[in-house]
Amino acid sequence: MNSFNWGIIGPGNIANDFANDLKLVSGEQKITAVLSNHAESANEFADMYNVPLRFTDINDFITKGNVAIAYIATPHPFHYEAIKACLQHQIAVLCEKPIVINYQQYEELRRLSIEKNTFLMEGMWIRFLPSFHKLMEFIAQKKIGELVSVKASMYYRAPDDEDNRYFDPAKGGGSLLDLGVYCVFLSTLLLGKPRQIKAVGRRTEKEIDEACAILLSYKHDRYAILESSLLKNKNKPAGIFGTEGIIRICDPWFEKSPGIEVELFNGYKENFPLAWEGHGLQFEIKEVIRCISSGKIESDLLPSGLTGEVLKIMDEIRAQINVTYDDYE
Repeated sequence: MNSFNWGIIGPGNIANDFANDLKLVSGEQKITAVLSNHAESANEFADMYNVPLRFTDINDFITKGNVAIAYIATPHPFHYEAIKACLQHQIAVLCEKPIVINYQQYEELRRLSIEKNTFLMEGMWIRFLPSFHKLMEFIAQKKIGELVSVKASMYYRAPDDEDNRYFDPAKGGGSLLDLGVYCVFLSTLLLGKPRQIKAVGRRTEKEIDEACAILLSYKHDRYAILESSLLKNKNKPAGIFGTEGIIRICDPWFEKSPGIEVELFNGYKENFPLAWEGHGLQFEIKEVIRCISSGKIESDLLPSGLTGEVLKIMDEIRAQINVTYDDYE
């Protein structure tokens, strides 16, 4: 596998997971630079992972960091500017989900990626996990017949703290952008573009959603029931329902799932255990490397059209529950 120099923008918790999982990827993958708004954070991360260069200015990061691929893990509202700066200098980008706040921003960046012939992909890491590979294999085999519906939720009981990013509009707070995006992605991956979107939400005093319920309807009377919440903490398996049975991605379905369960209406039931080393970010890393090594500017498994469709749905949901991020849209 080809070797690349990586740069980290936003050395928080997920960036630590990323740096550790990068060690599981073959080839000589190096983190050569880290960028943070705070020198202390940059230095701490750099010392922990033996990163030679640390910056607090993105222009220095781009021009002096010796970076081929940037992994962006800042709060959501800051993704757009960082992605744009990297693409303009033909630095490939893997950016945490949601890749940007809205579809308009993404479309601009997608066009820039084409103009600069430079790779761009959202870090929707679940798409590349063994659990999702197994799911897509079963769907292709029509293991449960024709798809009928998807039921998925993601809950996280966030600390009720004003400084917590989940409740901070300036950091893209709310349940939908952080949690609900996984559910919307799953339904879009399996069922495509919805014909109708209905959403209700519960907003905080700061006008971000602390809970959101979504109903999507599709052609052929298919549908998805989705929910995200910062008020609950007990998650459930994701259910994919077909004309002949059910596939369940065991909890936590959006992370390191212990397995997939298939139950058919004829009485057949089987569990398919899953396990892998690390957090699981190495699988999306391998996809980025595979694509760039093949001269591609987007992934076949996570194409720009899929990312864009998810953002369009998210935009409509936010419009219906009246959640905006005025400073960043």
